[in-house]
Amino acid sequence: MRCPVRVAHPCYNVADSKNWLQQPSRRSDNVISAIFAEWNPVYLLLLFTFLLSIVFGIVAQHTQFCPLGGIADWLQYGNTGRMSMYFFAIATAIAGATLLEALGVIDFNQTRPPYRMAQFRWPGYMLGGFLFGIGMTLCRGCGMRSMLNFGSGNLKALVAILGMGAAAVLLLYVEGVFETFFLSWISPLSPDFSLSGVNHSDLGSLAAGILGSDIAWTRIFIGSALVGLLLLLIFRSADFRSRKANIIGGLLIGLLIVAAYYLTGGSFGEAAKEASEFMDQPQNGMGTQSYTFIRPMGDLLYVSAHPLAYLITFGLVAFLGVGVGSLLLSLLTGNFRVSWFHSTREVLRYLAGGIMVGTGGILGLGCTLGQGIAGTSTLALGSFLNLLFILLGAVIGIKLQSGFMKDHQIPLSDKEF
Repeated sequence: MRCPVRVAHPCYNVADSKNWLQQPSRRSDNVISAIFAEWNPVYLLLLFTFLLSIVFGIVAQHTQFCPLGGIADWLQYGNTGRMSMYFFAIATAIAGATLLEALGVIDFNQTRPPYRMAQFRWPGYMLGGFLFGIGMTLCRGCGMRSMLNFGSGNLKALVAILGMGAAAVLLLYVEGVFETFFLSWISPLSPDFSLSGVNHSDLGSLAAGILGSDIAWTRIFIGSALVGLLLLLIFRSADFRSRKANIIGGLLIGLLIVAAYYLTGGSFGEAAKEASEFMDQPQNGMGTQSYTFIRPMGDLLYVSAHPLAYLITFGLVAFLGVGVGSLLLSLLTGNFRVSWFHSTREVLRYLAGGIMVGTGGILGLGCTLGQGIAGTSTLALGSFLNLLFILLGAVIGIKLQSGFMKDHQIPLSDKEF
């Protein structure tokens, strides 16, 4: 069992660290800087994360951003609008991440989770993605959608969240479970690219290793090519173009994914990480990262069971912020509706689906956001493989459930939006 991490006192002497507020481009007498200068950068990071995540929740809920919903729209109605919105978010995130890395602002070789790690755990990506995809059809949503639904009054989503969190706790916090049941057979099957002189498993590094080209320029070329190809395919969809919410949602979600990377991996994030090292007990979970919701669910359950273990990480704050954003929007628009199960069978289905999503998310190192957008934006090969199997699992899961479409809502028109 991991030791609980207790957060130290809220004040931090910024002179002990690089102060992001005292960059040459900022005025020394800036009022905002003066106010924030006495705050520990760690707490500022968490505050900005929470505010950013509220915006995320509002945008995702208002535009009906939902990967599973997009797949269902396509399978049932032939409508590619929301599916294209999801891939538009991916294209936006790839463009933003490629630009930030090209400018030297962020190093995506050191992310949490390690999307580009040299050991290519393809069995985990495939099995994890497949379990995740089928599971989210059973509980009617991924981690993000479950939190959005819970924020709008759907108590069914709470059972799904508990299932996801329980699976994450079991694999992350119970010593030996993940290693014994999964890592023991996944690791021997997973090639280590570093043995071939390639230190990272992103498309740029792999291509550069084969071609002997410069890694930085190869990443720029591949990132740009992927963005161009995705945009070409996305904007061919009349369903996507005809609904403004698709364009707005995809663009903003993609930008928010990149913004989270900039917040945690830019100069401000580096200052917060360094500040954490001066605390009595360094803050857990610091580093370059963006939105991913499966591990935070496990952290939330762990904190609930151990109130003195202050695991207040970026992921946990982001997860809660998205829920608050959904709640605020549903209250302001009058769309808050409490709903509950109709049968014990439905309860068990949601719980089983949540457990599958949680297990798949830990095994595959992410979810429809974590691997699907944040991971693919780093051009990590494992992220693309995991996303493929998430989509495959979702398609099969929908096809196997005759009653799935009874719970499915068609996308709103622009008039209703």
